[in-house]
Amino acid sequence: MATRKDGPAQIHVSEAVIRQWIGEQSFQRGASYFRDGHIFNARRAANALKAECHGSSGGPYRVRATVDAGKIVDAYCSCPVGDGGHCKHVAALLLTALKRPDEVREVEETNAALERRSKEELIALIQQMLRRVPELESLLQVPLPTGSQSNRPVDPKVYQRQVAAAFRHAAYEWGAEHDSATQLSATVEIGDGFLAQGEVANAAAVYQAVAAGVTAHYAEFSDESGALGEVIQNAVDGLGSCLEATDLADADLREQLLNALFEVYHFDVDFGGVGLGDAAPGLILTHASAPEKEQVAQWVRAASQRRTGNEWSDNYHRQVYGGFLLDLTADQLDDEAYLQLCRETHRLNDLVERLLELKRVEEAAQEVARASDYELLRLADLFTRHKQDELVERLMRDRARTTKDLRVFEWLMERGEQQGDAAGALEWARKLFDLQPSLVQYETLKKLALPLGTWQSLYDELLDALRRQKNFALLTQIYLEEKQIGAALASVEQMQASHPYFHSDLRLQVATQAEATHPREALRIYLSAAEQIIKARNRGRYAQAVQYLVHVRNLYQRLDDSVRWGNYLRQLKEDTKALRAFKEELAKAGL
Repeated sequence: MATRKDGPAQIHVSEAVIRQWIGEQSFQRGASYFRDGHIFNARRAANALKAECHGSSGGPYRVRATVDAGKIVDAYCSCPVGDGGHCKHVAALLLTALKRPDEVREVEETNAALERRSKEELIALIQQMLRRVPELESLLQVPLPTGSQSNRPVDPKVYQRQVAAAFRHAAYEWGAEHDSATQLSATVEIGDGFLAQGEVANAAAVYQAVAAGVTAHYAEFSDESGALGEVIQNAVDGLGSCLEATDLADADLREQLLNALFEVYHFDVDFGGVGLGDAAPGLILTHASAPEKEQVAQWVRAASQRRTGNEWSDNYHRQVYGGFLLDLTADQLDDEAYLQLCRETHRLNDLVERLLELKRVEEAAQEVARASDYELLRLADLFTRHKQDELVERLMRDRARTTKDLRVFEWLMERGEQQGDAAGALEWARKLFDLQPSLVQYETLKKLALPLGTWQSLYDELLDALRRQKNFALLTQIYLEEKQIGAALASVEQMQASHPYFHSDLRLQVATQAEATHPREALRIYLSAAEQIIKARNRGRYAQAVQYLVHVRNLYQRLDDSVRWGNYLRQLKEDTKALRAFKEELAKAGL
């Protein structure tokens, strides 16, 4: 039994360090947990702190932190957001150790405590543990690495049962994957132990069991924290290490390892590419022999034939598998075979790049001409890198005749600017404005037209077009930009008449800019905005309405018309006497 030593177990880490590690918001919550005594059974072994912490709705959670030389080395909590140890429960543990050291027992390190026990004591201890946590009984059947090589093959089914048990008791609710991931990580560590002592086949059995088990159950969890993803990535890394350590003569084990890596990759691709199998292709390409790569290529070809019936999904699968196939068979394919595989798997980028490398420029252009707008834009830089600027501009101009994709016009406009062709850039900027008029596009047109001396005539054309379109909102923005306050007021009135409940922010911008030169018009806009809020009984915006009324009061005072303001305010108070919240806001503002 762990013993308590004399004196409190103190740690040398400051509150500032704890706050920085945890983050301000979680630190404040953790401080509240600390004050309310949520931490219990706190103990310290050397630099490691452990405890349990009551949660607000769940728990208790297992909490630990390691502190060394005034720094937090690592931490963990079993709560749904505790992986990494930056949660409020870890904050409460660290604050308890810092400010209430007498509540933290100093205990012997676990390994040291176990090593000094006799065999009989260890058996009794294990029996006591099994009474408290009966699920641990299954561990008695699990072969474990001991640090010295035994060369006894393990039964893979033992670890498969361990993995299945980790999911069998899961609650299948948000955050439930953390408990499963904790158990699975312990199983991965068994594999690490076997690998460290040179028992590669045994390590492989453990990693394969974890990888297969996680992929079988992954869709049942949200895994927003990535806890299960980290487990399977560690298993994949282990499989890669096993493959590297396995002699080519052991063909059966190597095939098992390659297949296990491929199956994780296959699952990840079919699942949509969430990153579980990202490392697998690289490990296969690095450690597989040429014949083994051909075997994997056969698996990839078979997987790529699968169809979901969803065009986007099928195309995604073809492209991803195609990329891996190109890597696997790179040493075997001549140029024509490479190009054919690119076409079959819709690897347009690889196809065009190889064609450009082969100086088959027009053929590359034909492929891109059939592509989508997105693909054309994505491939434009590729043509530029191969000194085919004029060709890609021709492709863009051809596409501009049929597309409404603004990015094509933006590309052509920027191309004109880069080449010093201001007139050409202006032409495309005008097309952009016509397709999607905005203040940004207006400013771009002005920037391009001013040096050419064509701005005034273009300005008149633009405003005439906007008036015909009754685009009073953009007209108002332009008038404000040009400091034409009278025109902005007239335009905003037309906008108010056609869209009384839209563009309220723009109306207020006009009022703000009109205060100096057109105070009565600004006053009316503020009044309208305030009355609209009051009429809607929008309690959440009463304070804003009162701020508008403050502007109204100030403008009446500037106009030396305090009588009219006083009459208005008295009538307003009479009309809103039942609105207590509004009256409170008036009082706060001194109205």
